[in-house]
Amino acid sequence: MRTRHGKQQESNDQTFFQKMVCQLSSIRARLTLWYVMTTTVVLLLFGGLLYSTIAKMLPLPDHTVLPQIALQLFLMGLAILLFITVGGYWLAIRAMRPVRLVTRTAQEIGRTDLSRRFHLKRRDELGELANTFDEMLNRLEAVLSRQRQFTADASHELRTPLSILNVAASRALSQWSRPENYEQALERIESYRQELSIIQAETDHMTRLVNDLLILARADTGQPIFTPQEVDVSEVTLEVVERLAPLAHQRAIELAFGELPELRVCGDRMLLTLMMTNLIDNALKYTAGIGNHILIEGSIARRGEKWWGRIGIEDNGPGITEEHQLHLFERFYRVDAARSPLQTGEEDTHEETASGSGLGLAIVQWVAQVHKGEVRLLSAVGHGSCFEIWLPLLEGSDTSDEQETFL
Repeated sequence: MRTRHGKQQESNDQTFFQKMVCQLSSIRARLTLWYVMTTTVVLLLFGGLLYSTIAKMLPLPDHTVLPQIALQLFLMGLAILLFITVGGYWLAIRAMRPVRLVTRTAQEIGRTDLSRRFHLKRRDELGELANTFDEMLNRLEAVLSRQRQFTADASHELRTPLSILNVAASRALSQWSRPENYEQALERIESYRQELSIIQAETDHMTRLVNDLLILARADTGQPIFTPQEVDVSEVTLEVVERLAPLAHQRAIELAFGELPELRVCGDRMLLTLMMTNLIDNALKYTAGIGNHILIEGSIARRGEKWWGRIGIEDNGPGITEEHQLHLFERFYRVDAARSPLQTGEEDTHEETASGSGLGLAIVQWVAQVHKGEVRLLSAVGHGSCFEIWLPLLEGSDTSDEQETFL
């Protein structure tokens, strides 16, 4: 019992000693000590000089007057030193008050709650430091908010195909009875084929979703995935159209070409191919069943001292309302919710519905920005939509086909 009490007393003494050391090592204590030492040196020098001057001014040495003068000088210096000590400590506390406020606020800010701000209304160095911290917290809060939204949306997007996979596999495994004849065996095989088609379609959807997420994640972290080279955007567009032509034919959509001049840019061929694939595939999805025509054309325009290339993809689909146009390039934003293959009950459930993962246009905008270009949308409900890609052309490009001025 004594040992425990002794250890507790020793711990309390050690804690008190640590607190005293912490207090003495604080900035306000060191500032006060500096004031006291500086004032003491000044008082000693000034007092000694004054004492020696008074002693020289006396006609005869007086052993009673000099001690009194020395005592008065000492008391006056002691009073000044006391005043300087108290005033210096008060000034140090007042000067360090914003620092304590910043420290206390920083301690109250949690790892996931970054809504607190310092709001230090000062125009000195400490106010500038607090404003810098506030700006940093704003950026961190924005990043954390995007991360939370990204995680929630990704989880939601992956949950749907996983549920479909689970249901399709369960339905296939539930058919455990042996077929009695050849016709039932054929029906069982066809049923299995449909379930496997659903599983394959959802697996492909998840693969594309994961690949798109990987591209956007690398874009957010700034990882180098851009390999610049001379690329003809018109040539890339023709290759994409040729690859998607069977899908357009299947959906009874005509892919028509306008003028496609040579548009040589400095860019990454893979990313430009991905951008054009997403745009044309997006047009095919939303035009199917409503429109039957997609026009793809290019042009060259001038802005200031630079020449720009334009690729336009225009459809006669349903069009997009202004409300949706404001958010169309946001991640996971979709105009219409996708219908689940389990809800359609159709045979060709492996075909894509009119809404994908909601990442295609976000990737299109990012690719355009990486190439120092931009994406424009012109759409009206009932009159279709037109997506325009504007990219800066390489110097020395053939600009004889100039058609318009880009302002």
